[in-house]
Amino acid sequence: MLSDAEKRLVDRYFDEILTDGDFGDSDKILAPDFTISGLETLRDREQFLEVQSTVLREAFPDLTFDLHDVFGDENKVAVRATMRGMHQGEYLGIAPTSNQVAVETITILRLSGERIVEVWSEMDSLTWFQQLGAIPQMDWQTERQSTARE
Repeated sequence: MLSDAEKRLVDRYFDEILTDGDFGDSDKILAPDFTISGLETLRDREQFLEVQSTVLREAFPDLTFDLHDVFGDENKVAVRATMRGMHQGEYLGIAPTSNQVAVETITILRLSGERIVEVWSEMDSLTWFQQLGAIPQMDWQTERQSTARE
């Protein structure tokens, strides 16, 4: 079971760093040897913060994370969330579309000494890039959406 301090740390990571783009207390949230896995171009703390402040923040300035499930044991925490934002700037070569995008994410955080030392993060990249218009939707997806509207 998570302690109150661990819950606050996870909330701060999602609220301050990911949602607000506020890195002022990042040294109190992320360990100096912080690493992230699952996003191939990101590895250490500095790279992670740089990408958060430029690539994501510039493309999706209103990016938010809605946490649905947060649970953990010992030194690991699992979070199921929805990441949302409007595509307002170039993202990985994709011109701004003004599309509202929302995608499910799963994040596992490893905690040590009141800081996050490691993050594994996965998201539904297919849906993300379809919502950005970079990949066409499959026929079954279009049919399902049409049926749901009727």
